Amino acid sequence: MKRMRFVALVLLSPSLAWGNGLQDAVGQALAHAPALQAAAAARDAAAEDRVLGRAWLLPYVVAQVAVTRKQERYRYDRPISLLATRVRNNEQAYSVMAYQPLFDLEKWATYRQGAIAAASGELKLALARQQTVLSAAGAWLEVWRAQAALAAAQASERALARLAARAQAAFDAGTAAVNEALDADSRRDLARAQRIRAEQMLATAHARLQSLLGAPANVPARIPEMIAPISVHPDKVSAWEARAARDALSVRLRGKAVELADAGHLRAVGGALPKVQLVAGLSRDVSSDGTFGGVRVNAASVGIEVSMPLYAGGGTWAQQRKSRKEQLRAEFELTDAQRAARLLARQSFLELRTTAAEVRALRKALHSAATARRAAHAGFAVGLRAITEVLDAEERLALSRQRYADAVARHAMAYLRLMASVNALDDAALARVDALLEASAD
Repeated sequence: MKRMRFVALVLLSPSLAWGNGLQDAVGQALAHAPALQAAAAARDAAAEDRVLGRAWLLPYVVAQVAVTRKQERYRYDRPISLLATRVRNNEQAYSVMAYQPLFDLEKWATYRQGAIAAASGELKLALARQQTVLSAAGAWLEVWRAQAALAAAQASERALARLAARAQAAFDAGTAAVNEALDADSRRDLARAQRIRAEQMLATAHARLQSLLGAPANVPARIPEMIAPISVHPDKVSAWEARAARDALSVRLRGKAVELADAGHLRAVGGALPKVQLVAGLSRDVSSDGTFGGVRVNAASVGIEVSMPLYAGGGTWAQQRKSRKEQLRAEFELTDAQRAARLLARQSFLELRTTAAEVRALRKALHSAATARRAAHAGFAVGLRAITEVLDAEERLALSRQRYADAVARHAMAYLRLMASVNALDDAALARVDALLEASAD
């Protein structure tokens, strides 16, 4: 009973629950997800790699100041009165030096790596967002499905309890056999156990959804009986496979990894090439006292420096071989990601098409089960049907309701996975699922 009160409180109290649609729930999950916030912080950190890489290509200016107090004593083999033998002075040196790379392939590759890392950060954030959307949608649909299962179990329990009471009354009056009363009792008890199990499944589903949203969610409990399955265009699995191999976030992220490996190889090659930079400087040296009194020296310089490593213990060549292996690894990982994206798109497309046919079939089965139930009750009322037939009809109707809701939920999830496989999981896709689940029952 306590569990039932909790479930009813969550379902029926708008003041405690947040939102009532899939799109609302996903929006709340995106605002609440710590993993997504961490990915956003990582994206912001990766964006600084572009600035750091660019800094290596811009002028580097450094200023230096040195102040020294010196005391010197001189002793000459032949004393000369003109020359001082003891000097005390203060020396001050000021300088400003500027360095501008003219040719440095290693620094250029570092800049390219920074730009690629920033773009990869954006893709990682988009991938984390997509995973959050799928997790929230899956949890929301699980609650929707669990509510349908609980409603079907409760209806079945009520109907079987009434039939069990009628069978017991008929047995007491001597108009029914004992096996009919016992059969009705056993079916009622089984329905009660199924209802308890459905309550537990609903409570578990609500707990998972609440952990993702940070607040209880008010999921609609009504299940439309005239749902029109979702259709997608183009209706060819090969087109979706090709699109996934090109647009999937995992594939694009691996593509950036290939670019990063190429830039790493370029950086390794640059480590063995000459480096040319422009150097310019201004300096001023001031000495307060000397042999001939105070001295002031002003200097300006400009020139070009060229440096080239001649021997580094084999490290430069080893770095190039290593970077080439990293390129191969990144290319193979890209191929593997494309293959996985094609497979996911194919599976999602086939699941969408299969569940669409299943929804249509179960919709007819649900209508047939409801008609058979009414016929069984009418026949039993006039003595043309046995109570076991009525019990069977009630159980078939409850099972049809559960399977229909399960098929609709799997159909919606297959559509969302298909959209995610081609990087098209946006608000329009979520709105389409909301429209599917809110279809009129007329």
